[in-house]
Amino acid sequence: MSAELFCLTYGAMVTEMLKDYEDPKDVTIQLDKMGFNMGTRLADDFLAKNANVPRCVDTRQIADVLCRTAIPCYLGVSATASSWTSGDREFTITLESNPLTELVQVPPHLVSAGLSYSQLIAGAIRGALEAVHFKVYASATESGANTEIRIRFDQVLKDSLPAGEDD
Repeated sequence: MSAELFCLTYGAMVTEMLKDYEDPKDVTIQLDKMGFNMGTRLADDFLAKNANVPRCVDTRQIADVLCRTAIPCYLGVSATASSWTSGDREFTITLESNPLTELVQVPPHLVSAGLSYSQLIAGAIRGALEAVHFKVYASATESGANTEIRIRFDQVLKDSLPAGEDD
């Protein structure tokens, strides 16, 4: 599927979801869930294609892998990490262009009512990181021509082994 067709299909899907759910905040929640499910699958694909990516041990490394490798690989756009909080537990990824928003104009009243059109991307990042045992919170906002994804690190998830099995 071409990127252009995906973007048009995505816009139509969001439009239908707005009709079905009526509340833009509910649509944002559903986009996040869809993105999360996509991200858990993309994590396996990413690791299979990029065997040389080292295991990340902190949020700066996570941001570096997301911005330099993962986002360009799957979205075909440049991304930068900035706005770090003290303790490096929270940062913002800025997409210089967003393929999901290139062919659409989201009405301002939907944004002010709680629609985050690009929440699918934030959900995908959240799902991918959870698949590799990092629990984060992610939210997307449109800022002029840029899309900003705010990521807040919560915890490292431990592997859970079935009872009776050891490492």
